[in-house]
Amino acid sequence: MRLSRLVLLCTGAAAFTACRSTDKIIDTALPPLAGVRLINALSDTGAVDIRMIDQVEFSAVANALPFRSGTQFQATEAKARHIRVFPTSFDQAVTQKFMLDTTITFSANVNVTLLLTGSARAKTVKFVVITDSPPAVAAGQIAVRAVNVATGAIDAYVVNAVGDPIAGATTLANVAPLGTSAYVSRPIGAAAIRVTDAGSATVNVSLAGPASPAQLAGELPAAGVSSAGTAFSVYYFPRSVAGSLAPQTALFLLPGVIWFVDRVPLS
Repeated sequence: MRLSRLVLLCTGAAAFTACRSTDKIIDTALPPLAGVRLINALSDTGAVDIRMIDQVEFSAVANALPFRSGTQFQATEAKARHIRVFPTSFDQAVTQKFMLDTTITFSANVNVTLLLTGSARAKTVKFVVITDSPPAVAAGQIAVRAVNVATGAIDAYVVNAVGDPIAGATTLANVAPLGTSAYVSRPIGAAAIRVTDAGSATVNVSLAGPASPAQLAGELPAAGVSSAGTAFSVYYFPRSVAGSLAPQTALFLLPGVIWFVDRVPLS
Protein backbone atom coordinates (compact mmCIF):
# COMPACT_ATOMS: atom_id res chain seq x y z
CA MET A 1 0.00 0.00 0.00
CA ARG A 2 2.77 2.45 0.94
CA LEU A 3 4.58 1.58 -2.30
CA SER A 4 1.47 2.21 -4.43
CA ARG A 5 0.90 5.57 -2.73
CA LEU A 6 4.49 6.53 -3.42
CA VAL A 7 4.16 5.58 -7.07
CA LEU A 8 0.99 7.67 -7.42
CA LEU A 9 2.64 10.62 -5.70
CA CYS A 10 5.65 10.46 -8.00
CA THR A 11 3.45 10.08 -11.06
CA GLY A 12 1.41 13.13 -10.07
CA ALA A 13 4.54 15.16 -9.40
CA ALA A 14 5.94 14.19 -12.79
CA ALA A 15 2.70 15.19 -14.53
CA PHE A 16 2.66 18.52 -12.72
CA THR A 17 6.28 19.16 -13.70
CA ALA A 18 5.56 18.29 -17.32
CA CYS A 19 2.64 20.73 -17.47
CA ARG A 20 4.72 23.51 -16.00
CA SER A 21 7.51 22.76 -18.46
CA THR A 22 5.06 22.84 -21.39
CA ASP A 23 3.63 26.15 -20.19
CA LYS A 24 7.06 27.71 -20.45
CA ILE A 25 7.44 26.96 -24.18
CA ILE A 26 4.00 28.11 -25.39
CA ASP A 27 4.38 30.98 -27.86
CA THR A 28 1.20 33.00 -28.42
CA ALA A 29 2.76 35.40 -30.94
CA LEU A 30 1.18 35.39 -34.39
CA PRO A 31 3.34 34.34 -37.33
CA PRO A 32 3.88 36.75 -40.25
CA LEU A 33 0.58 36.87 -42.11
CA ALA A 34 -0.62 37.59 -45.63
CA GLY A 35 -4.21 38.07 -46.77
CA VAL A 36 -5.30 35.48 -49.37
CA ARG A 37 -8.50 35.52 -51.42
CA LEU A 38 -9.49 32.54 -53.59
CA ILE A 39 -11.51 32.99 -56.81
CA ASN A 40 -12.69 30.21 -59.12
CA ALA A 41 -12.44 31.13 -62.81
CA LEU A 42 -12.62 27.58 -64.19
CA SER A 43 -15.38 27.80 -66.82
CA ASP A 44 -15.49 24.11 -67.76
CA THR A 45 -16.03 22.26 -64.49
CA GLY A 46 -18.04 22.22 -61.29
CA ALA A 47 -17.28 23.57 -57.84
CA VAL A 48 -13.86 23.03 -56.28
CA ASP A 49 -12.29 22.70 -52.86
CA ILE A 50 -9.00 24.52 -52.28
CA ARG A 51 -6.73 23.42 -49.44
CA MET A 52 -3.36 24.39 -48.03
CA ILE A 53 -2.18 20.93 -47.05
CA ASP A 54 1.04 21.77 -45.22
CA GLN A 55 -0.78 22.92 -42.05
CA VAL A 56 -4.28 23.63 -40.74
CA GLU A 57 -3.83 26.88 -38.83
CA PHE A 58 -3.46 30.20 -40.68
CA SER A 59 -4.38 28.64 -44.01
CA ALA A 60 -6.78 30.02 -46.61
CA VAL A 61 -9.46 27.54 -47.61
CA ALA A 62 -12.45 27.30 -49.95
CA ASN A 63 -15.18 24.68 -49.85
CA ALA A 64 -17.51 23.98 -52.79
CA LEU A 65 -16.41 27.19 -54.54
CA PRO A 66 -18.34 27.51 -57.83
CA PHE A 67 -17.34 29.25 -61.06
CA ARG A 68 -17.29 33.08 -60.71
CA SER A 69 -17.27 32.93 -56.91
CA GLY A 70 -14.63 33.94 -54.39
CA THR A 71 -13.82 34.11 -50.71
CA GLN A 72 -12.93 37.08 -48.57
CA PHE A 73 -9.29 37.69 -47.69
CA GLN A 74 -8.16 35.12 -45.13
CA ALA A 75 -5.23 35.42 -42.73
CA THR A 76 -2.58 33.04 -44.08
CA GLU A 77 0.90 32.35 -42.74
CA ALA A 78 3.36 34.11 -45.02
CA LYS A 79 5.84 31.58 -46.35
CA ALA A 80 5.97 28.88 -49.03
CA ARG A 81 2.60 27.05 -48.89
CA HIS A 82 1.65 23.70 -50.40
CA ILE A 83 -1.77 23.97 -52.07
CA ARG A 84 -4.05 21.45 -53.76
CA VAL A 85 -7.31 21.88 -55.65
CA PHE A 86 -9.91 19.11 -55.64
CA PRO A 87 -13.27 18.67 -57.37
CA THR A 88 -16.05 19.06 -54.82
CA SER A 89 -17.62 15.66 -54.20
CA PHE A 90 -18.75 13.27 -51.48
CA ASP A 91 -17.16 10.43 -53.45
CA GLN A 92 -13.67 9.76 -52.10
CA ALA A 93 -12.64 8.22 -55.42
CA VAL A 94 -13.36 11.59 -57.07
CA THR A 95 -11.76 13.84 -54.48
CA GLN A 96 -8.53 11.82 -54.48
CA LYS A 97 -7.91 12.97 -58.06
CA PHE A 98 -6.72 16.49 -57.33
CA MET A 99 -6.73 19.02 -60.17
CA LEU A 100 -3.70 21.05 -59.11
CA ASP A 101 -0.76 20.52 -56.77
CA THR A 102 1.49 23.54 -56.36
CA THR A 103 3.53 25.63 -53.93
CA ILE A 104 3.16 29.42 -53.70
CA THR A 105 5.16 31.76 -51.49
CA PHE A 106 3.32 34.61 -49.75
CA SER A 107 4.82 37.80 -48.34
CA ALA A 108 3.87 39.22 -44.96
CA ASN A 109 1.39 42.12 -44.86
CA VAL A 110 0.44 41.72 -48.53
CA ASN A 111 -3.05 40.89 -49.79
CA VAL A 112 -3.21 38.68 -52.87
CA THR A 113 -5.85 36.87 -54.91
CA LEU A 114 -5.24 33.34 -56.12
CA LEU A 115 -7.23 33.23 -59.36
CA LEU A 116 -7.88 29.62 -60.33
CA THR A 117 -7.95 29.51 -64.11
CA GLY A 118 -7.13 27.39 -67.13
CA SER A 119 -9.08 24.34 -68.29
CA ALA A 120 -10.06 21.32 -66.24
CA ARG A 121 -10.77 19.36 -69.43
CA ALA A 122 -7.38 20.16 -70.95
CA LYS A 123 -5.64 19.68 -67.58
CA THR A 124 -4.12 23.17 -67.67
CA VAL A 125 -5.45 24.33 -64.29
CA LYS A 126 -3.24 26.91 -62.60
CA PHE A 127 -3.25 29.82 -60.18
CA VAL A 128 -2.61 33.38 -61.31
CA VAL A 129 -1.36 35.44 -58.35
CA ILE A 130 -2.79 38.98 -58.30
CA THR A 131 -1.52 41.55 -55.81
CA ASP A 132 -4.31 43.57 -54.22
CA SER A 133 -2.72 46.84 -53.10
CA PRO A 134 -5.12 49.68 -53.90
CA PRO A 135 -3.76 53.22 -53.60
CA ALA A 136 -4.96 55.76 -51.10
CA VAL A 137 -7.80 57.81 -52.54
CA ALA A 138 -8.86 61.36 -51.80
CA ALA A 139 -11.72 62.14 -49.44
CA GLY A 140 -15.09 61.33 -50.97
CA GLN A 141 -13.62 58.90 -53.53
CA ILE A 142 -13.56 55.17 -54.25
CA ALA A 143 -11.07 53.16 -56.35
CA VAL A 144 -11.97 50.72 -59.13
CA ARG A 145 -9.91 48.48 -61.42
CA ALA A 146 -10.72 45.72 -63.93
CA VAL A 147 -9.38 42.15 -64.00
CA ASN A 148 -9.81 40.25 -67.25
CA VAL A 149 -10.36 36.49 -67.01
CA ALA A 150 -11.38 36.13 -70.67
CA THR A 151 -9.17 35.05 -73.58
CA GLY A 152 -9.33 38.38 -75.43
CA ALA A 153 -8.46 41.95 -74.40
CA ILE A 154 -11.29 44.12 -73.05
CA ASP A 155 -12.21 47.75 -72.50
CA ALA A 156 -14.09 48.69 -69.32
CA TYR A 157 -16.13 51.84 -68.76
CA VAL A 158 -16.94 52.98 -65.22
CA VAL A 159 -20.17 54.98 -65.49
CA ASN A 160 -23.03 56.02 -63.25
CA ALA A 161 -25.61 53.44 -64.36
CA VAL A 162 -25.76 50.32 -66.53
CA GLY A 163 -27.72 52.15 -69.24
CA ASP A 164 -25.28 55.03 -69.64
CA PRO A 165 -23.63 55.46 -73.06
CA ILE A 166 -19.98 54.47 -73.42
CA ALA A 167 -19.00 57.23 -75.82
CA GLY A 168 -15.77 59.07 -75.03
CA ALA A 169 -12.55 57.95 -73.44
CA THR A 170 -12.34 54.38 -72.16
CA THR A 171 -11.97 54.30 -68.38
CA LEU A 172 -9.88 51.11 -68.31
CA ALA A 173 -8.55 50.40 -71.78
CA ASN A 174 -7.14 47.28 -73.43
CA VAL A 175 -6.90 45.04 -70.36
CA ALA A 176 -5.03 41.94 -71.51
CA PRO A 177 -6.20 38.36 -70.89
CA LEU A 178 -5.45 37.44 -67.25
CA GLY A 179 -4.32 41.04 -66.80
CA THR A 180 -5.31 43.80 -64.41
CA SER A 181 -5.78 47.48 -65.07
CA ALA A 182 -4.56 50.28 -62.84
CA TYR A 183 -6.99 51.58 -60.24
CA VAL A 184 -8.95 54.71 -61.10
CA SER A 185 -10.63 56.99 -58.59
CA ARG A 186 -14.15 58.34 -58.86
CA PRO A 187 -16.52 60.20 -56.53
CA ILE A 188 -18.70 58.17 -54.21
CA GLY A 189 -22.25 57.50 -55.34
CA ALA A 190 -23.84 55.31 -57.96
CA ALA A 191 -21.35 53.43 -60.14
CA ALA A 192 -21.56 50.70 -62.75
CA ILE A 193 -19.17 48.98 -65.13
CA ARG A 194 -19.76 48.22 -68.80
CA VAL A 195 -17.37 45.90 -70.66
CA THR A 196 -16.66 45.53 -74.38
CA ASP A 197 -14.10 43.64 -76.40
CA ALA A 198 -11.09 45.93 -76.84
CA GLY A 199 -11.83 48.52 -79.54
CA SER A 200 -15.49 47.53 -79.85
CA ALA A 201 -18.58 49.66 -79.18
CA THR A 202 -20.73 46.61 -78.39
CA VAL A 203 -21.30 46.08 -74.70
CA ASN A 204 -20.88 42.48 -73.58
CA VAL A 205 -22.07 42.93 -70.00
CA SER A 206 -22.96 45.66 -67.51
CA LEU A 207 -23.38 45.57 -63.74
CA ALA A 208 -23.93 48.17 -61.05
CA GLY A 209 -21.53 48.31 -58.13
CA PRO A 210 -22.72 47.14 -54.70
CA ALA A 211 -24.64 49.69 -52.68
CA SER A 212 -23.29 50.76 -49.30
CA PRO A 213 -25.29 49.38 -46.36
CA ALA A 214 -26.68 51.91 -43.91
CA GLN A 215 -24.09 52.88 -41.30
CA LEU A 216 -25.31 52.29 -37.76
CA ALA A 217 -24.32 54.53 -34.86
CA GLY A 218 -20.89 53.65 -33.53
CA GLU A 219 -20.02 51.37 -36.45
CA LEU A 220 -17.49 51.85 -39.22
CA PRO A 221 -18.95 52.21 -42.72
CA ALA A 222 -19.29 49.04 -44.77
CA ALA A 223 -17.82 48.67 -48.23
CA GLY A 224 -19.86 50.03 -51.11
CA VAL A 225 -19.88 52.56 -53.92
CA SER A 226 -21.07 55.27 -51.52
CA SER A 227 -18.47 54.53 -48.84
CA ALA A 228 -15.38 56.67 -49.28
CA GLY A 229 -12.13 54.71 -49.25
CA THR A 230 -13.60 51.49 -50.63
CA ALA A 231 -11.56 49.81 -53.38
CA PHE A 232 -12.90 47.26 -55.86
CA SER A 233 -11.58 44.81 -58.42
CA VAL A 234 -14.24 44.09 -61.03
CA TYR A 235 -13.60 40.67 -62.58
CA TYR A 236 -14.76 39.96 -66.13
CA PHE A 237 -15.52 36.27 -66.68
CA PRO A 238 -16.26 34.36 -69.89
CA ARG A 239 -19.42 32.32 -70.31
CA SER A 240 -19.38 28.76 -68.98
CA VAL A 241 -18.32 26.06 -71.42
CA ALA A 242 -21.39 24.47 -72.98
CA GLY A 243 -22.11 20.96 -71.79
CA SER A 244 -19.60 21.15 -68.91
CA LEU A 245 -20.23 20.83 -65.18
CA ALA A 246 -20.01 24.62 -64.86
CA PRO A 247 -23.41 26.31 -64.37
CA GLN A 248 -25.54 26.27 -67.52
CA THR A 249 -28.28 28.69 -66.48
CA ALA A 250 -29.02 31.77 -68.59
CA LEU A 251 -26.81 33.99 -66.43
CA PHE A 252 -23.77 31.83 -67.18
CA LEU A 253 -24.37 31.47 -70.92
CA LEU A 254 -23.12 35.03 -71.34
CA PRO A 255 -20.00 36.79 -70.03
CA GLY A 256 -20.35 38.18 -66.51
CA VAL A 257 -18.75 40.58 -64.07
CA ILE A 258 -18.41 40.43 -60.30
CA TRP A 259 -17.41 43.30 -58.01
CA PHE A 260 -14.94 42.11 -55.34
CA VAL A 261 -13.95 44.34 -52.42
CA ASP A 262 -10.18 44.93 -52.17
CA ARG A 263 -10.33 47.38 -49.27
CA VAL A 264 -13.03 48.36 -46.82
CA PRO A 265 -13.35 51.91 -45.48
CA LEU A 266 -11.44 52.63 -42.30
CA SER A 267 -13.51 55.54 -41.01
